Parts: sequence; structure tokens; C-alpha cells
Amino acid sequence: MKKLRTIVLAILALMLAACAAPRDPSRYVSLGPHRSYYLVQAGSPLQEKLGYGRAPVSDTADPLHRGYGSDVIAFFFDRARFLAAPPAYIAQLGADPSCLNRLSHLVQGVSTQAQIERLFPTQNQRLIQPNGQLLVYHKIDVYNALEQMTAPGGNR
Repeated sequence: MKKLRTIVLAILALMLAACAAPRDPSRYVSLGPHRSYYLVQAGSPLQEKLGYGRAPVSDTADPLHRGYGSDVIAFFFDRARFLAAPPAYIAQLGADPSCLNRLSHLVQGVSTQAQIERLFPTQNQRLIQPNGQLLVYHKIDVYNALEQMTAPGGNR
């Protein structure tokens, strides 16, 4: 009886730990041959694994800019400036549906830097990689009213 009680308590503890563990919703989205993208939660291990550890994402909970921040879409281009890898949408809360729609039209090896910059026109940061590839971060301004309302001295 004592063994059974210990086993039941151990199972309950494991179930509670599994429920309490934070879930990372980051994932790869495939739309067909050479058409795909990543949805990455800011700060996720996948962000680092893909090589976007220094993406200029800014948190809406930042005390200096309470409620205002930015998500980022990262693009890798080869030396000929064609899309070399699936883009990554690095978001804090959720992805903008209009941006996801635009991402769904991109084709690796076919879509050019110029075409993509027409789809995502402003706030682009460009970095040349040591291998000659171009990494472009497209910033998307986001606003979270809940962060502003919970700020000290803010509306409650």
C-alpha cells in the first residue's frame, strides 16, 4: 500500500511538472516545395539555433517604452541576393496575419531581395555575414495596451 501511494504521488508530481513547464510555440511552417517559414517566440532556443540570436526584437514590457516594442522578420539572402533559407518571424505575442500572408508567397531560391523589400518596405537592418550572405531584419512595430495599463502610474 505504501509503495502504491509513493508511485501515485510520483505520477502526480510528474504531471504537475509537465503542466507547469513553459511551452515554446516556435515551429516550422511548410507551405509546399521551397515555400516555408519559421514562427519563433522571442527568446526561444530556436531563435539562437537559426542564427538570429541578435535580432533587434524589443519587448513591450520594457520599462522605458511600456507597451511599445517590435517584432522582427529575418531573411537570409545568398550572394546573388535570392532568398536562401526560410524566413523567421520572431514575435513576442503573436504574428501579424498580413505579414504571414506575405511570407506565404515567398519562394526560396526564386524570391529576390528587391521583391521582398517591396513587400516589407521599411525599417530594414542589413548585415553582411562572413560567408557573403546577407541577413536582413525587418522590424514590425507592435503595441500591447495591457503592458501600458500595468505600468506604474499608468491607467488601471
